[in-house]
Amino acid sequence: MRRLTLLTNPDKCNLRCPLCFLNQRGRPFGMGEMPIEVAKAAIEKNAGSGLREVIPSTMGEPLLYSKFAELLEYCSAKKIPLNLTTNGTFPGIWGTAAGMERLLLACSDIKVSCMGFEDPAFDEMMPGISFEPWRRNVERLLGVARSLCAGSATGRNVASVSLQVTLHRKLLSFAPEILHWADSVGIVRIKWNLPVFISAGERLRNEYGISGLAAREIRRELEALQAQFPRVRCEGSLFFDVHLGGGPCDLFKDEIWILPDGSEEHCPNPERRFGDSASAGATCEKCMLFNHDL
Repeated sequence: MRRLTLLTNPDKCNLRCPLCFLNQRGRPFGMGEMPIEVAKAAIEKNAGSGLREVIPSTMGEPLLYSKFAELLEYCSAKKIPLNLTTNGTFPGIWGTAAGMERLLLACSDIKVSCMGFEDPAFDEMMPGISFEPWRRNVERLLGVARSLCAGSATGRNVASVSLQVTLHRKLLSFAPEILHWADSVGIVRIKWNLPVFISAGERLRNEYGISGLAAREIRRELEALQAQFPRVRCEGSLFFDVHLGGGPCDLFKDEIWILPDGSEEHCPNPERRFGDSASAGATCEKCMLFNHDL
């Protein structure tokens, strides 16, 4: 077992991003918040099989999970790091220096979602926070990380800070600028992910989707720029070379998703979980995570 993903609070978020699967489907996931007992039981069940990381939520904002602090302390006591993806708002105590320090010491990696860069496009893609507050939050997190690393003689591990960029049509032209900024502030990794549309969100494809040609061009551009910014690793679905059903799921063979009611899923296809499980997009052959026509 490598990683365990807990859908802690899939319906609870402080942003209204148009490409979010819950926005695409037009209705809540509907299972409510995960009881902390369910989270602990799933971790306990898998702790003996080489569990490396716990990922809180994949929908919603995990820092709004009412039991997040308890989950963090529970995993820390078991010496299992969290792998956190957050929208960059850092609500409540998590926006303080002390809160950010707690996150950095309990996590292996903190990925901050990026679906826009500079207003007004940022306001459109991540409504609920503007670009400058988002940018300042990321840079404050990096500042706390640097302070912790400077005093790391105690042997404490400090989380890396990454960006998770959704490369939709309106963000493509900003990709070089994002890479330049990431390098300048000390971000170590960018996951460049292609936009994914479930069947209920097809109306968004014309506005935000990108063609295979556009994806190939931005991939070549980023690969060329990588030599100028060697400190930032470029990863993500943009760089996946396998795009046919069947084989790609080997990438997730050691991962389990736990739903709020405690049930398990082993398939990462969002169409099966958030869209129409009877549609072609829910099959391995048509899995939208890998069939990008590149």
